[in-house]
Amino acid sequence: MVAVIDHAVRPRFSRHVSFALDDHEVRIEDGTYRAAFPAGGVTLPDLDRLAAGVSPDELVAGVRGWLGCGEPDAIAVIERLFSTGLLVDPEAARLDSVPGSYVACRLVDAFRREFPRVVSGSPLLRDLAAGRDRGLALGFLLETYFVVRAAVWTTDPVFRHPMTPAQREALDDFRASESGHGELLLGGFSAAGFDTDALRRSQAAVETLAYAQSYGAFAWQGVAEFAASLVLPEVPALGADPAAPGVDVLDLIEQRHGVPGSLIARFRAHDAEDVEADHGGLPGILLSEERDLTPAKVERLFVVLRHMMDLYRSHLDAVHRRYAHWDPDAAAGPELPDNALRF
Repeated sequence: MVAVIDHAVRPRFSRHVSFALDDHEVRIEDGTYRAAFPAGGVTLPDLDRLAAGVSPDELVAGVRGWLGCGEPDAIAVIERLFSTGLLVDPEAARLDSVPGSYVACRLVDAFRREFPRVVSGSPLLRDLAAGRDRGLALGFLLETYFVVRAAVWTTDPVFRHPMTPAQREALDDFRASESGHGELLLGGFSAAGFDTDALRRSQAAVETLAYAQSYGAFAWQGVAEFAASLVLPEVPALGADPAAPGVDVLDLIEQRHGVPGSLIARFRAHDAEDVEADHGGLPGILLSEERDLTPAKVERLFVVLRHMMDLYRSHLDAVHRRYAHWDPDAAAGPELPDNALRF
């Protein structure tokens, strides 16, 4: 985080931010994010001054006085504000280069703001929320398995690039963690009547295949590009699950669609291992080692993120296309439906 504010020109609150101040706390929000802190001695003119832009040193000093805390705590607060886009550096685009840690904040913020739009209106999520459809629910889990099993080979190309020791350590840990996740998920499908050996040979829907292979494509381009591609699968999106507000999608599938709990438990174990390994912090770790990113490189990273979100939506739509009318109980084996994209 220090690298972010040290390189900032005039850090300021976003132009979308509004302030509310009473005797006990100050509230900062922009319609998507909000933050609340003890008011201390802060006044509205103080906030207006920060909103207009100050030097990095003035920002740290202002937050320290505002909260009555030491510099480490002030830095932690500033990091939270940067990571949500409440605090920005509008001058960053004018620099010859910017630190990767700042770009990581902006990528995560952009993802969390745009992801609800990406999944809005998804036929898959709509139908999963609407009522019982065991075939569609199992199809969603199957195509997720196809993505996860590709994680190891899609990661490998990134190691062809020069990288710092910290990046290599983080990527080695990531590859080791993901290496067994495909088999972890696969083992649960026998409870739903599947031949796991047959599933191991089965092919993903073509759109799912494109989404899974995109990680390898960006890994070939560079460490920073690979980091940007990992924002979508690894960084938790904020807010309720889009499949059913207030309901976890795995809970939804288990409770409404007749999917065995032992299969759901495998997917929960996969999620728990990702949390334990702090995969959500991986894009930031990788990018924080990129000290000087040119404006063209930064724009490229945002293009990568937008591509990943588009490909993910195509993957969701592929699940609906392939499994919306599938009855797994009537199939032999059961056999998966045709995975081809038809025009």
